[in-house]
Amino acid sequence: MTYMAIPNIGNYTIALATAVESLGINAWASTATTPAALKLGIDAAPESVCLPLKAHLGHFIEADRAGVEYAFMVNSVGTCRLRYYRHMIGQILKDLGLKIKIFGLGFDGFKPPIVRHFDPGPITFIKPLFHTVQKIKVIDELEVAAWRTRAIEITHGDTTQVMNKLLVELSESKTMAQTRAIRKKAAGCFADIPVDKEKKPLKVGLVGEISFLRDKCLNKNIEYILGSQGIELRNFFLLGEELQNITRIVFLNQSRRKSLSKLADRYLQNSVGGHALDSVAYSIHCADEGYDGMIHLCPSGCMPEVSVRPILKRVSKDKNIPILEMSYDEHTCSVGIATRLEAFADVLMERRKKNSSTAQRGKRAGHG
Repeated sequence: MTYMAIPNIGNYTIALATAVESLGINAWASTATTPAALKLGIDAAPESVCLPLKAHLGHFIEADRAGVEYAFMVNSVGTCRLRYYRHMIGQILKDLGLKIKIFGLGFDGFKPPIVRHFDPGPITFIKPLFHTVQKIKVIDELEVAAWRTRAIEITHGDTTQVMNKLLVELSESKTMAQTRAIRKKAAGCFADIPVDKEKKPLKVGLVGEISFLRDKCLNKNIEYILGSQGIELRNFFLLGEELQNITRIVFLNQSRRKSLSKLADRYLQNSVGGHALDSVAYSIHCADEGYDGMIHLCPSGCMPEVSVRPILKRVSKDKNIPILEMSYDEHTCSVGIATRLEAFADVLMERRKKNSSTAQRGKRAGHG
């Protein structure tokens, strides 16, 4: 059997496995980087490169050792060094004597190189591809429901248990009809979780580099920690939205990035690559929407995200929204992350109480 390794993009690897199957081959994947794989990548990579490269590299080393012949990873443009990482990882793997071949997902003609190489027939290719898109939409909906429910659940862990059960079912779904059935019942599964309907949770936006937004191993399970602290989260990387943006560009010549650029224009006029524009624009958006705070996740040394940190400080000051900056490398400690998040939650809660007291005094003064 021929296998292809999928980079860890959180729960979306479940859907990407179906996309790989559209090529007529088998997927080799996990929804988060394993500690063992991360150690392999750290040991093999240059010390100066960012943690996402080390995570990808370790994952591919593990895949090669398991007999996997192929892998793929996303490309990038702009100043983000990710545009060079596929070639760098390929060279490191070659120097290690490994034979796994890595494809990029860019286009250099009508078909991407990965599709040309395997050359699946139209029927083999198209139906699973539509199924992939359907699974991505379901995962988006599950994520949003989990963020909302976990913050007000009465028994900690109920939401995660429901989420994990649905994700297992989705990973085992082989037909679009099965996936539609999972999508249909999901809302009821979350609605059955006992919640405190009187609770008004803090609302926090999560922005930054995609690997840290989506890989639970790299971000030290930040979504669960925040939810357990009674915070309703909004992670601003949803793959379904990214695919919709690509569709608008191809068929309607419209780009979501144009609207993001317009929103961030006062603070960021030049492209710095990666998801830096998203970090700035969504921080402004969340401030305007009344979010209690923002958290910016960044690998140490990430050029785009580090470049916009001074801009985010200005946004925080101008828009009066606290923004917590979180930097990660291989030495980052889970306990330290949890402690910082707990302290940030305390600050946000005190800030909300203070603002509420000020507003009440204002009402009484106006009434008098």
